[in-house]
Amino acid sequence: MTGAPGSARRPLIGVPGMWSAKVQGMRFAGAAVAVGVLAGIDRAGGEPVVLFPGSSESAADQLARLDGVVIPGGADIDPSRYGREPDEHYWPADYPGQDDYEAGLLQACLDSGIPTLAICRGMQLLNVVHGGTLVGHLVPGEIQHRGAEHPVTCEPGTLLASVLGHAPVRTSSYHHQAVDRVGAGLRVAARSQDGVVEALEGPNASLLAVQWHPEDLAEASATDHALFSWVVEAALARRARVSSREGTNTLEELSL
Repeated sequence: MTGAPGSARRPLIGVPGMWSAKVQGMRFAGAAVAVGVLAGIDRAGGEPVVLFPGSSESAADQLARLDGVVIPGGADIDPSRYGREPDEHYWPADYPGQDDYEAGLLQACLDSGIPTLAICRGMQLLNVVHGGTLVGHLVPGEIQHRGAEHPVTCEPGTLLASVLGHAPVRTSSYHHQAVDRVGAGLRVAARSQDGVVEALEGPNASLLAVQWHPEDLAEASATDHALFSWVVEAALARRARVSSREGTNTLEELSL
């Protein structure tokens, strides 16, 4: 998909910014999103909208203006959220409310059924929101997961397999935490050769979560681009359904 032709509005895809204490070129704190994520959405035909993590508006109200959401990678999830203690490898977010904000946004996405792609930290947070746990720090072994590329294989019959296919896909990986106990209602959709969970999905077709960073290779990789195309196309389909329902309701009101 390369974007909707004509006058049709591009679907709005919300992306929470990471509140950072320092951003190059700014005098004070900023809200940052990886350009690769924004470009991946744009390339797939969506319009990225950066969401402020300190907003006084509710997550549900923020979502009401959006057609889809991408929850990107970033700092570590606070271990206290899944019953663990921080260790020397823990890399916290600059903003203490980042986890709460994104957890609330993610829950609102799940409640509303808005198409959602969760990346790296986003997938880990999804697992924690569902009561799962994380490995606090992966011990380097057969596969390097931080700053390396490695193959990932989708599980047969999953939504992810329908998007990426069944052949192993090359992924760009940058994480030191990983899913441990899988959260309630979630399904493992892919693993790497060393058994690390590389993707999760929920019980419906509105959510995909991957441990790798598809934005890194999306410009040249058809499979990584396919993930951004999936969320944009699903957002367009949802908007059409909502518009259809609203049109039907209006006609019913006029006939009364």
